Amino acid sequence: MPENITFRTQLIGGVTEFCQDSQLRFLSNALHLVELIVMLAHYREEGISLFPKVYLTNDKNTLTAMLPDGEVLKIGSADPDVNGVKRAVKKCAPLATNGWLIYIEASDGHLEYGVFKGSGNPISVLVDDVLMTESDDFFVVKISQVADECVEVRSNRGGQHFIFLNHRKEDSPPPLQYLDRLIHSITEKTPLDDREPTISFLSRLFFGALRESHGCIIAVTNMNKPPKFLSDDGVILEQPIDFTRLVFELKKERIEPSHLESKGHLLTGMLNSDGIILFDNNGRLLGYNCFVKVSNKDNVIGGARKRAFASIKSKIGRGLSAVFMQSQDGWTDFEGMNNE
Repeated sequence: MPENITFRTQLIGGVTEFCQDSQLRFLSNALHLVELIVMLAHYREEGISLFPKVYLTNDKNTLTAMLPDGEVLKIGSADPDVNGVKRAVKKCAPLATNGWLIYIEASDGHLEYGVFKGSGNPISVLVDDVLMTESDDFFVVKISQVADECVEVRSNRGGQHFIFLNHRKEDSPPPLQYLDRLIHSITEKTPLDDREPTISFLSRLFFGALRESHGCIIAVTNMNKPPKFLSDDGVILEQPIDFTRLVFELKKERIEPSHLESKGHLLTGMLNSDGIILFDNNGRLLGYNCFVKVSNKDNVIGGARKRAFASIKSKIGRGLSAVFMQSQDGWTDFEGMNNE
């Protein structure tokens, strides 16, 4: 008789300790978490890929109370089993966009599920920075896809894993591990009073936009003007989009949140364009659709984007302070000054 070989048994074993440490009674059966991981690794509805973030919790009221100016919408209830998990995700996933997140509150007798969101202010503290703080009696586990066939599971008890459902090696870096470095490079010279809200805004913006992007290269300059090797063959904005200044204006209530968000939409569009996006380290977006000459001497195996990244890395310290690349399948690379 032929024997089936699957990753299911290994996955159950791999997350069992995480489930125990989370202190969520619903996860005493590790199959519940495994089902969510497998579902979210490549979730689709009507042929469309969706990327919902799911928060399992023992207390929905505490979860939403921790988010000032947040909102919550109950969708339904289900049995506390694998089928109940599937039902919750299926009913809520199409709604979990534009800041809306899925909650599943687990009790002994049933699951309650719905959607919630944090403050609509684009410079508010990130939801995870609030929810993923340790508490004696409030427990929450977040499950979300961060790249093709890669799911992050994270607990407010401190546990965190990246689950690869593909051929990648166990020592592969997390898909978005370089995003924080990119944002640090962009905000390096911003005023201290405005740095944290600018980081919060850019983190939220990049995480969503990169999830929808088909790959990109983002360069950061520490010069007063765009370097010539990019500005000669690109779209350089006559008036840079100064995200740090916009954050300051919003803090002072001189502009509406929609004004800052609309500029973020422009960046999202640029991330879906060909070429390199250029920032400076004062939080300003300088241009996009820039190109760099690619040398065939680099002996790089891969597509045009990977070859361009290999070429532009040579400009670090010579007009650029950092370069970030995301591949089409969501994996990233980064090069910065002093390998920062």
